[in-house]
Amino acid sequence: MDAERCIAEWRRSQSALQSAAVLRRAALYPDSVARAYYAVLHGMRAALAANDLIPSSHNGTRALFNQFLIHTGDIEREWLDYFNRARSKRTAADYDVMAVITEPMAAVQYRDADHFTARIRRYLQTQGFTDGELAVILPG
Repeated sequence: MDAERCIAEWRRSQSALQSAAVLRRAALYPDSVARAYYAVLHGMRAALAANDLIPSSHNGTRALFNQFLIHTGDIEREWLDYFNRARSKRTAADYDVMAVITEPMAAVQYRDADHFTARIRRYLQTQGFTDGELAVILPG
């Protein structure tokens, strides 16, 4: 287990989730959607690092998560669907200048990312991580 990388990925996930909330409140909806996606991505990478798996790309993250956590039954299939939706929305938000990203869309993406990372947190706890290790320390 790469505990140090796992915790670093987890903290990055939580930072991205917090950023998504701040950006949504600032009415920066495309940016909020993108940060929600990164919360999911880094959450996946945290779970993979708990299994000594270090992907080198977004596609690699998805493939390893599917192979080593979904197919084994450690994580339910629905969570991979969350990732797929988040990735699709993030691609539109980042690259399609004609895409209309609304507050309700950003709210759904945030809610999904929050649920996703909560599931990853439970998984990490089954791998022996404590609440203290998974605590996110906010800058003062």
